[in-house]
Amino acid sequence: MSSDLYRSEIYVGWVRLFPMTVVDLRAETRAFGRARLRELALDAARDVVLTRGWAAVRMGAIATAIGISRQSLHAEFGTKDDLGNALIMRETAEFFEGMQALLAEHPGDLAGGVAAAAQYMVSIARGNPLLETILTRTPGNSGDISLLSLLTVRGEPLIENAIESFGAWVGGQWPSADPGDVRVMVESVVRLCLSHILTPTKSPEDVAADLAVVACRCLGLPDPAH
Repeated sequence: MSSDLYRSEIYVGWVRLFPMTVVDLRAETRAFGRARLRELALDAARDVVLTRGWAAVRMGAIATAIGISRQSLHAEFGTKDDLGNALIMRETAEFFEGMQALLAEHPGDLAGGVAAAAQYMVSIARGNPLLETILTRTPGNSGDISLLSLLTVRGEPLIENAIESFGAWVGGQWPSADPGDVRVMVESVVRLCLSHILTPTKSPEDVAADLAVVACRCLGLPDPAH
C-alpha cells in the first residue's frame, strides 16, 4: 500500500477527532513552516524598522538573519514593499483585535467599552513607535520618515478601519440609536483618540474618561459614573 494512502487517526483522550492522511500531515507541516518563516521575517524587519528605520531594511539581510536565501524570501513576500505591507497588516491586525476584544467585554455598556478601548488605543500606540507611525502617518517617537511613503502609496486609511470596527460594535449594541448620532459619535471618538495619540497632553486614563463622556452625550445616555 502506498504510504500516501495510509490513514492515521488523531485522538484526544479516547475521542477520535478525524482521520488524516500522510499527505495531509505533510501539507500541514509545510503550512506551519511557511507561517513560521513569515513570522520570523516580519519580526526581523520590525526590529530593523524600530532601530534604524524602514530605509535600512534589506531583503538580503532579512533573509540571512532568518537563515533562508534571498530568493526564498522574495518568493514568500514579493518585493520589499510587499514585506512592508505585510508588516503593517500584522501590526494593525493585532491592534484592532485588541480593541475589539475590549469592546466585546462591555456588552450594553457604552461608557465602559469606549473607556477601555480608548485607553488601550492611546497606551498601545504611545508605547509602539511603529504603530504610532502607522496610525498617525507621522514619524512618531522613532523619527523615521522612510515608512511614510509606503503608508501613503500602499497603506489603507486605518482611521476608517477603526471607525468601521467601532461603529459595528455600537450598531450591534444599540440598534435603535439614530444612525446620524451614531456616526457623529463614532467618528468623534476615533478622531479625538487619534488626536491624543498625536499630541499626548493627557494620560490614557484621562483620555478614556473624557471620551466616555463624549460618547454617552452624543447618544443621549447618562454620563458615566465617576
